Amino acid sequence: MAFKVVSLFDLPTFPQDAKAYEAAGIEFVLIPCTTEDEVIAAACDADGVVSAIEPMTEKVIGKLERCKLIMTPKAGIENIDVAAATKHGICVANAGDYAKEEVSDHAMALLLGCARKIVRLDRAVHAGKWDTLHGPKIKEVWVPMYRIKGQTLGIIGFGAIGRTLAVKAKCFGLKVIVYDPFVSKDVAEELGVDMVELDHLISESDFISLHSALTTENRHMLGLEEFRKMKSTAYLINTARGELIDEKALQTALSEGLIAGAGLDVLEAESCSPDNPFLKMDNVIITAHSAFFCMETPVDLAIRRPVMEMTRMMNGEWPNGFVNPEVKEKFQEKWQKRS
Repeated sequence: MAFKVVSLFDLPTFPQDAKAYEAAGIEFVLIPCTTEDEVIAAACDADGVVSAIEPMTEKVIGKLERCKLIMTPKAGIENIDVAAATKHGICVANAGDYAKEEVSDHAMALLLGCARKIVRLDRAVHAGKWDTLHGPKIKEVWVPMYRIKGQTLGIIGFGAIGRTLAVKAKCFGLKVIVYDPFVSKDVAEELGVDMVELDHLISESDFISLHSALTTENRHMLGLEEFRKMKSTAYLINTARGELIDEKALQTALSEGLIAGAGLDVLEAESCSPDNPFLKMDNVIITAHSAFFCMETPVDLAIRRPVMEMTRMMNGEWPNGFVNPEVKEKFQEKWQKRS
């Protein structure tokens, strides 16, 4: 019986190629789903499932009797109940290091855009204020603006993207400190950055950039209490997940001047309504969840990586982007009984 892979999404930013699967000897089926029941009906007989945002809950996973691997073509795994997958002997894999160059570039661009007030200056010029900027009203936009070299960047989450950003930030003369309870100090030392506690990072950083995966434990990890500890001249950059930040608290912090500004690629909701308070703030840049994108990214995300991981699984190898390696014993027990 052929190794069957069901993909649950059909998005223009994630093109898929059935021929790539077929060339690997895999039967490929595309069945877009949005609900748990739709996912169960589509994937109940699949050996592998590719899921982007669809609900991979305990209810769904318990019905995937043939499934060996759930693969998501992105870094975030918040739509997958990893504990349930482990319980049922199913491997989970993500594309943890995908777009690390693009996302770290975007984070650096947001940092520079905030620090050098690029968007505000552009808007001022478009409004006919070039001469005004150099006149008595200089404080409207330019002041305060500080030299970036010598300031401190705090990176929360020191995986592939955070590490790539650290290297780039150091080229600008930034001192880099990092917080990640799941990464050893040796990794930080190898890159010439300091591993610190979260409170220290929050209070000492001139820029804070978020690069953590979203979990139930770190949702709203930055709230009003944390913003009160930040420097009033500090900027917050988020290219990770919107729910890491308490948005109402951030709006308060920005409006009351607790921090200087923010560069946000993501929000708590995967959209931005016209009445969102952030849109009325001159000290906020929002970029519509675009950090991952470049012309090369969709091919790597939706075609190469899932096909590679499913092929490894079909050939009896563990996935490269293993999220739950603790499943190995349960997985082997389960499939030895069925062989």
